Amino acid sequence: MTMHPTPDAARLQQAVAQLDAEMIDTLSAFVAARSPSGAEQPAADFLEARLQALGLDCERIVLDSDRIRSSPMFSCPCDPDGGRHNLLARHLPKEGGGRSVLFNGHLDVVPTGPEQLWSAPPFEPHVKDDWLFGRGAGDMKGGIVCALMAFKALRRLGLQPAGVVGFNAVLDEENTGNGTLATVHALQNTLARARLSDFDAVIIPEPFAETLMAAQVGVSWLFVTLTGRPAHVAYMGQGLNPIEAAHELMADLKLLEAEWNAPENRHPAFRDVAHPINFNLGRIEGGEWNSSVPCTCTLGLRCSYYPGTEPDAAVAQISQRLRAKAQALNPALQVEISTRGHRSPGCVYDLEHPALQALAQAHRAVNGRDAERLACTATTDGRHFSLMTDIPVTNYGPLARDIHGIDEAVSLASMRRVTLTLAHYLVNWCGVEPI
Repeated sequence: MTMHPTPDAARLQQAVAQLDAEMIDTLSAFVAARSPSGAEQPAADFLEARLQALGLDCERIVLDSDRIRSSPMFSCPCDPDGGRHNLLARHLPKEGGGRSVLFNGHLDVVPTGPEQLWSAPPFEPHVKDDWLFGRGAGDMKGGIVCALMAFKALRRLGLQPAGVVGFNAVLDEENTGNGTLATVHALQNTLARARLSDFDAVIIPEPFAETLMAAQVGVSWLFVTLTGRPAHVAYMGQGLNPIEAAHELMADLKLLEAEWNAPENRHPAFRDVAHPINFNLGRIEGGEWNSSVPCTCTLGLRCSYYPGTEPDAAVAQISQRLRAKAQALNPALQVEISTRGHRSPGCVYDLEHPALQALAQAHRAVNGRDAERLACTATTDGRHFSLMTDIPVTNYGPLARDIHGIDEAVSLASMRRVTLTLAHYLVNWCGVEPI
């Protein structure tokens, strides 16, 4: 590879600063493209147009559950495939010889909750006090825009990476992770123009406040249907109320959560995390009539566990606990447990790998200090690369607040720093060549 002069820090910073208005406009339009899990097409169309405008080699990777069903990383879908697709765009250098990187990010967003609780409509983004508000602004469209702006900053200087740079925008991260699984499967099985060997590193710009992710928990979703005995409320004693029973089951499950959080039971990576394991009652549906003892109640649970624990083993232990408590309450209480959505093992990242040390150095160059390392109490698509490939991976993205909540927002100041860090990374890891 012919060596070309690299831009100094001041020129990189100036190039990023010149993209500030474009960064805000791009993210605003991206957020306005509604993309709830299962219906991401507006965001996919928006991003595809932007990637094509950059002249990148862009292909669609269709989400086909039948192709990936046999993978141990497969999760039972929550939505039909419906012809939905990931976008995999690549910058291909002219001279080549540089190292490569894949930026992986998800298009889907979670429900908004009652829109009247938002200070402004969630898909009408606005900027206030250097924060950009809107559903998906933080989780994780802001991080995707940072990666694009870092690439464009080099273009402003008449340069481009000397290695392959990929942008993989995926579906279904919030409920299964099958989107990224579909891309990994395609790259491993020659179902895409790209190959897994094209990439020397993966960076996922999730909104974890400019930290380097060192580990993440596993996550599984369970759906627990309790069937009691309906009765007229005047004869309540003849009934068996599954909604009341559900509260008792959750209280007992919280005792199991406390056991897993006990210091002696923790995975070493989570030794210093305040409360690494969380069992969440995210949904509850039940009852038929105000004046009747209800017949059924269904709970939607999200439960986490440590790296090294198999999802099936965690689900089995939680299910056994639920059934035992139900039996103790009343043997007539019927319990049916099913799973769909996340069936996601935890993992630990090798932050000492040269590819990730280079990212740490880029952060240090921009911020004047080392990045903090995060043992994450959520799951991310990084697990697919960590557990299915030999490619080093971590999460590194901007500061956000109220993700999955009301008035979600991303810090524009943080986006500028992340963009500049990723620009440094492209220069130092991939090398540069003239456009």
